[in-house]
Amino acid sequence: MQPSGQIDSKRLEFFSDAVLAVAITLMVLRITPPIVRGGDGLADAFWSDTVPQIIYFLVTFAIIVSFWVGHHDVFQKIGPEASRRVLFANMTFLALICLLPFGLEFFSDEPSSVVTTAVYAGLLALCSLAMTWLQWIAVGDHSLDAIGRAVVFLLAIPLAPLIGGFSPLIWVLNWPVTTWFDRHYPNGRRA
Repeated sequence: MQPSGQIDSKRLEFFSDAVLAVAITLMVLRITPPIVRGGDGLADAFWSDTVPQIIYFLVTFAIIVSFWVGHHDVFQKIGPEASRRVLFANMTFLALICLLPFGLEFFSDEPSSVVTTAVYAGLLALCSLAMTWLQWIAVGDHSLDAIGRAVVFLLAIPLAPLIGGFSPLIWVLNWPVTTWFDRHYPNGRRA
């Protein structure tokens, strides 16, 4: 029996895994097959309609996987019980993850728009910050790398009018940013 105010952390982790899996599934379901117009070949339609959607899906999939790995690391450190504060921080993180399919579809409709890029990048930045909040509450990890990741997500916004739908490719810089923080602040990267 758990003390009052405590929650089984494994149950919370399994629920979180399910939410992340559903979010990924909803994103892939939004990829539409190519529309072949008169005179266009299948290859032209595929490259103009479907390939960008697949690329945006793969980029977002990789980002969600990195969130999932971080989430798994947090729950490995928690122990058998989690506080209600951890529950609410986790639910905030999951609520933002659930919005990613919407953000992805909104962005995919007009990838060179500053507005659609801002919504999508903003959601990803908020997910990163919510994950940080969960780490801080759950295991006392006051890492700074999530702030760097959030900034990298937001960098796509001013690039949208310059490079159009390719602006999210800047998000691959999240891996070097995280690596830099790991090297320069190896013992918890404390704030």
